[in-house]
Amino acid sequence: MRDIGVKANIYEAIEELKRAFPSSEFTVNEDQEGGAYVIVEHVLIGARYEPEQSWLGGHIPAQYPYADIYPVFMDAAVRRRDGIGFEAPITEGHNFRGRAAIQISRRNNRIQNSGQTAVAKFLKIVDFLENMP
Repeated sequence: MRDIGVKANIYEAIEELKRAFPSSEFTVNEDQEGGAYVIVEHVLIGARYEPEQSWLGGHIPAQYPYADIYPVFMDAAVRRRDGIGFEAPITEGHNFRGRAAIQISRRNNRIQNSGQTAVAKFLKIVDFLENMP
């Protein structure tokens, strides 16, 4: 994968994601600016959802780690088991890289002061999904 046109720190962020999600498959597409669009397949998002696994996707910008990976998306087929619809900061009706998607808006407003790793961002999203009311 190192032969794609991404910056070294973006490449390392993707490798860290692969280590954090070892049973997942990855789709990575460069963004022509040194960053990359990443989709992580088969991420366990919790028993409160049907299905309990989804893909998660986001854009790691060339300015990483001082630019947020925002927003993150998951499969539009995901539903809450309790029948309650999603509310902000989770919104339906989006598209990510040609896939129908649900947007998960969890912005890191302090990113410029202390970068956040791609792994930390994706794990933060998983934790939010598992623990939201």
